[in-house]
Amino acid sequence: MTEEKQGKKRTVLVAVDGSEHSERAFDWYTKNFYKKDDEILVFHSHEHPSMPAAPYPYGFDFSEGFKQHLAESEKKARDLLESYYKKCQERSLKCRLIKETGSPGEAVCKVAKERGVDHVVMGSRGLGTINRALVGSVSDYCLHHAHVPVSVVPPPNRFEQHGYANQS
Repeated sequence: MTEEKQGKKRTVLVAVDGSEHSERAFDWYTKNFYKKDDEILVFHSHEHPSMPAAPYPYGFDFSEGFKQHLAESEKKARDLLESYYKKCQERSLKCRLIKETGSPGEAVCKVAKERGVDHVVMGSRGLGTINRALVGSVSDYCLHHAHVPVSVVPPPNRFEQHGYANQS
């Protein structure tokens, strides 16, 4: 390893979505992978709620109800990121919050490349092969499309879910 690489601080993107899986990935990172000078990018890909089709022949009904729904969705995303910011402060971790819109897997890979991220950490729901093929998987997408290493933190009972429990 060159001297230049040894002195370089790491930038690690930790993807969060408000689920127990992303919470577990964040905790795993802070306990097992974090290095003193890491810069953490706490990342959330926010998908806007879809706009309802209008009964009008020339466009959409951008009603007050939908505007309120959109504002609530934005607030929820901000609150999520702020909760992780507080966790970082409590643990004296240097972090930046990033919110993007769009498809989560594509957004993670795009931001990782644009920001010069060295590593991505994310949780997994522990879907089996068939479910993952049917509904898709953000972690699977990132594993195949990210330009940097990706650590996927599995659920604690992943072996039991698939019938591989310890039979000693």
